[in-house]
Amino acid sequence: MLRQAFYIVLTISLLAGACRKTVIHSPVPEISFKAFYLKDSIDPLGNQGVVGSLVFSFIDGDGDLGLNPKDSVNPGDTSGFNLFFTLYYMDMGTLVKANEDEVKTPLNYRIPYLEPGKTDIELSGEIQVDFFYLIFPYDTISYDFYIVDRAGNQSNIESTPLIVLNIP
Repeated sequence: MLRQAFYIVLTISLLAGACRKTVIHSPVPEISFKAFYLKDSIDPLGNQGVVGSLVFSFIDGDGDLGLNPKDSVNPGDTSGFNLFFTLYYMDMGTLVKANEDEVKTPLNYRIPYLEPGKTDIELSGEIQVDFFYLIFPYDTISYDFYIVDRAGNQSNIESTPLIVLNIP
């Protein structure tokens, strides 16, 4: 009798575990800000600066994130990029959108081609982007950012908190 109860409980446990629902995520990528940290740096020419590292997580339900290396990047053509940033700087207590010409650094990047697994096409993980601040006109900044997958689906827009740069 005890042995039968054990096998019944074991069978029910195995069946209950096998009946877990698979979570299906949207084909539109989702991102989530994780961290932004700063560290002192010296460039190859010996100039002191600061490196800012942005970390965010992503999930893409249909696994079509990243661009092939053979995809060309033409100046002014945003189709060669899939990670986009908008820089804001603090001016008299108000965040102002920076003009890319003022910053003199690109604000668009490429996430390399990512390949989903054989059984699960969903992609998820973390991405780190490093920004080098050697000569930079602002001391307090913030970024908005988003990604776009190969199908053209734009993720949600995430924001960093205010970042205070102490550039030597």
